[in-house]
Amino acid sequence: MVRLKTNNMNLENFKTGFNKPTIITAQQYGTKVSVELDHSDTDIDELMDAFQTLVVGLGYHESAWKQWIVDRADEYKEEEIENAIDMGVYEPSPELRRAAEEYVNMLQEGELKTQYKANLPTDDNEFDDYGSRINKRK
Repeated sequence: MVRLKTNNMNLENFKTGFNKPTIITAQQYGTKVSVELDHSDTDIDELMDAFQTLVVGLGYHESAWKQWIVDRADEYKEEEIENAIDMGVYEPSPELRRAAEEYVNMLQEGELKTQYKANLPTDDNEFDDYGSRINKRK
């Protein structure tokens, strides 16, 4: 369970707070890690770098942090696709559309070749389990 503590700031504190430091602290198993930035107007990159420092400082391997990011990104992509499909606005990427069209064309060409082969006499020929012709003539 995550609990967030925030101070209620009035407008005056907000206006003068930009030159105050940002301090983010995490504590686990007796280890306490803090990251201090010399300003309050952090952007998302600075904030995520600070979180990475906290996570690694608590003892997690950097590869675990990176894998978590990749896994979470995959989850977000799946959610976005599901939401788009639910709303009826899913449009596959041009690369995916092109790959699907190429695959369908390949299948159609394969069917044509199979139909052509099916019309050939097979007196001296048989097919193996993979559809390849076994020539019995020597």
